[in-house]
Amino acid sequence: MRRRFSISACCVVLSIAQALASDKIKIEIVEATKIIQMLDTAGGQVPHLMFSAKAILPDGSHADLSCIAGDSGCAGIEPMVAEKSSSNRESSGNITTCTTRQLGTYPVKRDKNYLTIYGPSGKLKYHIVGS
Repeated sequence: MRRRFSISACCVVLSIAQALASDKIKIEIVEATKIIQMLDTAGGQVPHLMFSAKAILPDGSHADLSCIAGDSGCAGIEPMVAEKSSSNRESSGNITTCTTRQLGTYPVKRDKNYLTIYGPSGKLKYHIVGS
């Protein structure tokens, strides 16, 4: 009887921990950058896309996020309310950098150092790479 209770209690604790890990949190994206680099290949130029963002997590800490085009779920983050954000674009040689600021607050699911961001264009997957 005692053994069965211990096993049941352990399962309940694990279930609660799993449920908490999958709950959505909210983060603020203060800056998102898209870098487009044109690479020379035998067939001509091919774009290489990299995406990064600066976020504020629920506890107030800051996080640098990143993903590379071709990764599952990787794309640029669109502003939640476009008229409240500002954007600029800079080009130098074969590299173009597009930066958007004050994108808004997003619902997110966190799994260790990976975030699934639920934005206006769907789900995006980013990796926390620093702070």
